[in-house]
Amino acid sequence: MAIVTSDFLAGLLTNFRAIFKQALDEAFAEQNLYDLIATRFDSTSDKESYGWMGANPTMSEWTDTRIYKAIKAYDYTLTNKHYEGTIAVNRDTIEDDKYNLIRPRIQGLARRALRHWNQMVATQLDDGETLLAFDGVAFFSATHQAIGASGVFANMLSGNYSDSSTEILAGIGAAYAAMQNFKDDKGVPMGLVPDKIVCSPSMYMPILNALLPAVAGTTRPEAGLFTAANIHSSPWIDADADDYFILCTKAEVKPIIFQLRKAPEFVGIENPDAEHVFKNNEFLYGVDDRFAVGYGDPRTAVLVHNT
Repeated sequence: MAIVTSDFLAGLLTNFRAIFKQALDEAFAEQNLYDLIATRFDSTSDKESYGWMGANPTMSEWTDTRIYKAIKAYDYTLTNKHYEGTIAVNRDTIEDDKYNLIRPRIQGLARRALRHWNQMVATQLDDGETLLAFDGVAFFSATHQAIGASGVFANMLSGNYSDSSTEILAGIGAAYAAMQNFKDDKGVPMGLVPDKIVCSPSMYMPILNALLPAVAGTTRPEAGLFTAANIHSSPWIDADADDYFILCTKAEVKPIIFQLRKAPEFVGIENPDAEHVFKNNEFLYGVDDRFAVGYGDPRTAVLVHNT
């Protein structure tokens, strides 16, 4: 039977932190949606400004002096939020040396922390019809106002785009054409090429089927754009299960911004005489982090909306 002292709890916390770190490292090593469709910016304050979004320099012949224009400032700021997850461990469990019962719960905390990042990024994408981008318009809109000399553009396409393989291919083709025609703030085509599709679980198999390399000996040109590895489903894409998102993740900034202020940190009670321990006969262990999620350039994403 373990004698629960401050020194004992400090050593136990060190061991738990090692378990947490290993589980977190393993989770990071897996394919995560937040890493695929979001650009990470490290934050050093409670909020960060992205007023430079939408400005792209153009190349021109150098005949005399450099040609430059001031960056148009947008008021787009992301404020970090604080998140936590906590488990309670009965004191008897620790006194009886039943650490094997605690280990999977700590590993679960690590995975839930990273799963939360994926959830927040997917939800941000899914809520793009209502949440605003840096230009003050909903991220997905059929009438985005001009960004500089880009002209009015639409990154939300509505039509019969989900009920059959033919319709899905039509939706992908329409999104590809729209993205290829997007212009920067100088009026120059941005040359964006979509490389990923994000969809709900119910649309995953129909999209895969629509993009089979060949059916009845006929090669589908759309299959050359997206392989199965570049099609991703998420349970948090649920605003409209028939919709899907065509994304360009090779641009300077991906469609979603993930702003990290504090990485997941494992903490716990080290004092056996803490008030909570006295009242509840349990120790608390948990994880907390700080981050914010926002939008990159709306021209790097197209919502294909089935009507």
